[in-house]
Amino acid sequence: MHLRGLDLNLLVALDVLLEERNITRAADRLNLSQSGTSTALTRMREFFDDALLVPIGRKMVLTPLAQTLIAPVRDILLQAHTLIDTTPGFNPGAARRTFTIMASDYVATIFLPGVAERLAREAPGVVLEVIPHGTAPHEPLERGDIDFLIMPEQYLSKGHPSSPLFADDYVCISWDGNARIAGDPDLDTYLELGHVVARFGPKRSMAFDEWFVERFERARRVDVIAMSFAMLPHFVVGTERLATVHRRFAAHYARHLPIRIHPLPFEMPPIVEALQWNRFSDRHPAMIWFRGVLEAGAGGLGAA
Repeated sequence: MHLRGLDLNLLVALDVLLEERNITRAADRLNLSQSGTSTALTRMREFFDDALLVPIGRKMVLTPLAQTLIAPVRDILLQAHTLIDTTPGFNPGAARRTFTIMASDYVATIFLPGVAERLAREAPGVVLEVIPHGTAPHEPLERGDIDFLIMPEQYLSKGHPSSPLFADDYVCISWDGNARIAGDPDLDTYLELGHVVARFGPKRSMAFDEWFVERFERARRVDVIAMSFAMLPHFVVGTERLATVHRRFAAHYARHLPIRIHPLPFEMPPIVEALQWNRFSDRHPAMIWFRGVLEAGAGGLGAA
């Protein structure tokens, strides 16, 4: 298809080139030869009368015009994909497709197993793919690489629709053999004992609870920095350390590990996990059905 002299098939190649900024990697993703990918780039350069990608040292960088093309090219392709993929209805029992969700290991542990259980009953041909949060979780959503993003509502993108799923509050956990804690820790004890915390990604971003605890003039003593929520209880067992975790997460691990659950010695707002999806898939029948599955699963969690 051509529009004002532009072969729209070239937009697929341009989208990958703008993302990879490397002809070899782009060719691999496109299943094209390097010469074929270079030819596509040449044709796009001629159409836009711009170099688009220019070599600087050993790297290729985008021209100012190419930077402005990233979002509209991606939007055009997402809309085209949605148009082609849309059917009058969605039959989960006969469907053969994958839903990809980006979520924390906390959400994957306490929420998504129930969703997968329902899929096994109602949509046996549907695959649920769960991937961890990256350093920029909104980018895969923008690109259409994931179907859904689940994360605390204050971190959602304003450019796409969303809905709250469920709320949880925070508690403190300790090893059940911790002699320093006879009952529930007061604030002094909480701040004096060592803590296990989780930080994420290459930048080691703090979990939500750390941002709140930093408001105190006295800092916690951090003994262990883990790479996931699921590791926190394990580093508490056999020590005098504490960890601040979601209540549902604590209850889950208390069934498997020798830990005690304590109320926090201070007020802390609950966290609300929310669901977000790309605006171009808002009316897709399959996405509407799966949103219903996720929202029903959240409702089935009950109160924290």
